[in-house]
Amino acid sequence: MNDRKRVAGLIRDHIARERLSREQFAFRTKLGKSTVDKLLVGLFSDRTLAIVEAQTGLSLRSASVRHEGASPESVTAPPDMPSIAVLPFANMGSDPAQDFLADGITEDLTTELSRLRWLLVIARNSTFAYKGRAVDVRQVARELGVRYVLEGSVRTAAGRIRVTAQLVEADAARHIWAERYDRDLGDIFAVQDEITRSAVAAIEPHLYAEEGARAARRAPESIDAWGLVVRALGLLHQVGRQQNEEARALLARAIGIEPGYARAHAVLGWAVWWAAQCQWCLDRDAGFTQAARHAEEAVALGPAEPWARMTLGLCLSERRRHERALVEARAAIELNPSFALGRATYGWVLLAAGRSEEAIAETGAALRMSPIDSFSGLYTSFHGLALLGARRFTEALPFLRASVAAFAENPGHLHTLISCCGHLGLTEEAADFIAARNRIAPPLRLGALRQRMAGFAHGSVFVEGLAKAGVPD
Repeated sequence: MNDRKRVAGLIRDHIARERLSREQFAFRTKLGKSTVDKLLVGLFSDRTLAIVEAQTGLSLRSASVRHEGASPESVTAPPDMPSIAVLPFANMGSDPAQDFLADGITEDLTTELSRLRWLLVIARNSTFAYKGRAVDVRQVARELGVRYVLEGSVRTAAGRIRVTAQLVEADAARHIWAERYDRDLGDIFAVQDEITRSAVAAIEPHLYAEEGARAARRAPESIDAWGLVVRALGLLHQVGRQQNEEARALLARAIGIEPGYARAHAVLGWAVWWAAQCQWCLDRDAGFTQAARHAEEAVALGPAEPWARMTLGLCLSERRRHERALVEARAAIELNPSFALGRATYGWVLLAAGRSEEAIAETGAALRMSPIDSFSGLYTSFHGLALLGARRFTEALPFLRASVAAFAENPGHLHTLISCCGHLGLTEEAADFIAARNRIAPPLRLGALRQRMAGFAHGSVFVEGLAKAGVPD
């Protein structure tokens, strides 16, 4: 088994070094995608290895390997990389003709999860072997060589569809996440897309958290660049200043280990951008400049990395280069339509460029994808800001209050809420929030924020609300 893991590791390293997708690797080697999936978890024949060696120049067959016809049940450990199998969703309705819906949901979830380039997703033709069978997820995980299993069911009745899904950490048969989606059928393909993207957006943070915890249990000197980035992402989800500093240190270590790792540069750029946005940097402008450097490096290393394109879009927007910012931010969600944070930040970039109604649509979509705001008020803050930019103050207020309740130490959250209170004539509430804001940062001054918001399309309405709230010039 150790020999097989070594061979799989050599192949994964080659794919990463050459910056190939699994599909590109399958094309180059003339192997099917399902065969490549098996290779990456240590299931292969001598003939398959010979083909890979001929195409890559790797030396793989010095280890003793199991022949392709052997039972996969001898696989006793999951691969070193994060991996998942989407089992065929069960049709719980009385009409067998509705199987196509369950199969379609399964197919779409497999496809969307495959967009997460850090995650190995077992191909459909392997997982559909389990259709209609009562299975033990631990056995499935052993047979397919995965850490996680996603399973669920579909039921239709009276013009509605109900989809349930649950994510299981297979080794311990432990449920990590579960959700139920109830929708009117309407346009079935649109409903299918919405459910799929919402599910993947909800699943991804849980996978990061699990992988971060797994990495944290290892000896510090044995943690690789991937493990450091995952731990950093877990800290950044908490949004606080101390966690941000710890995350940046981990990301710097990851880049030291693997300088060409695009996601490490991208996430570090995001962390520095957020620190500058929250006024945690001694020199805010220098912080934004540093964030932009990391973002540009990330895009150069990995143009198909959604975090890289998102972070660069934010940095360009900060520089008031709105048209290019929109291109980069849009690219992030085209690369991964289930990227909830990417949608929220695309909304922010749209708002800054003067497209407030489109901004509201995107920040609202991010909230629907991640209704439990895993970024401590960031999604609600961005959505509330977009509504404020469109002068929909009454609608904005509950979202902005929620953002401050989630993270009261963020001056930006407080600024937007104060502005909204000013527009609505809530002067006493605004005064309380101004006092709270001045306890965590230098006193709030209208002139400084007017200068800060210059060049953003929503700047005038933002500053107008602050003036109405009584912020001194």
